[in-house]
Amino acid sequence: MKVFQNDDMTTLLASEIDPSMGYKMVSGLVVPRPVAWVSSQSAEGVVNVAPFSSFNYVAHSPPMLAVNIALQDDGTLKDSARNIRDTGEFVVNITPTAALDMMNQSSAEYPANVSEAEVLEIPLLPSQLVKPPRVAVSPAQMECRLSQVVPLGTGINTLYIAEIVAFHVDKNVFDGRHIDSVAMDPVARLGGPFYASLGQIHKRPRPKAV
Repeated sequence: MKVFQNDDMTTLLASEIDPSMGYKMVSGLVVPRPVAWVSSQSAEGVVNVAPFSSFNYVAHSPPMLAVNIALQDDGTLKDSARNIRDTGEFVVNITPTAALDMMNQSSAEYPANVSEAEVLEIPLLPSQLVKPPRVAVSPAQMECRLSQVVPLGTGINTLYIAEIVAFHVDKNVFDGRHIDSVAMDPVARLGGPFYASLGQIHKRPRPKAV
């Protein structure tokens, strides 16, 4: 790995670092990241619940989001990815700070036939338009149907792009027109084992061109 150093900066060439270091760099620098607490269901009916922080919205007409799910270390699909591919459905649940520990526990690697929801006693709610259930402790849930599967880079990562077919938002978070981000209290992902909450909020109206 070639590293260039001066008094102020360290420079790493992306072509010279391995995937592990690449992950550490992007996950440590692209912060804070929203967390998609994804609930999915296997073809056999096993409910999987797992968090992914390479996640964002990508369109609003129709509303769409994307979740990047990497392969396991052994090169196989993670349970969430396999379920999404097999069924074409999943739910993205927003994690409140109060559920941080439960969400973090669900990131452990359980066997495919074991439901994190059952082991960790994660309360669930039925969805309306898709089979995978929603996470009850989440103040906002988005029912999704798979639209595109996009392999990225060398194939370790895959972007799952989905259309949101239903929003469920707690009445304390949504007044019928606006989402109250402070009331939602979402967890954000940092690098390594670190998470963050919203902290100080800065308001800046959109400026007009001079």
